[in-house]
Amino acid sequence: MPRRAPTPCRHPGCGALLTTPGYCDAHRSGQHRDYGRARRGFDTELGFYQSAAWRALRAACLRAHPLCRLCKSRGLLVAATVVDHIVPIKDGGARYDERNTQCLCVICHNAKSAKERANRRATGPMGP
Repeated sequence: MPRRAPTPCRHPGCGALLTTPGYCDAHRSGQHRDYGRARRGFDTELGFYQSAAWRALRAACLRAHPLCRLCKSRGLLVAATVVDHIVPIKDGGARYDERNTQCLCVICHNAKSAKERANRRATGPMGP
């Protein structure tokens, strides 16, 4: 059975020869990192969160409510660092309505977002 000819690494400018097509050991991990960066570029909300209007609303909310809303309801005093949409934009929540925002700490925001993602998957197109 004939052997295949060696192929060069797919990374631009790398001359490493491989027995199977793909990336050499030096560029394999970088390829995975770059793939994640490229996927984040497809996020439709990325531009919104970088807009001057959102940044102004976010700053105003954090000035008005400097403590995490959920921690405060449990009797804890934790600084808020994230302005969260109560009803997520993906679920039809208003983008710039201050009544649809709440100030949270990173831990509470991550927990809330994880629950929302799980609920969205559970009630996705196939439904429960």
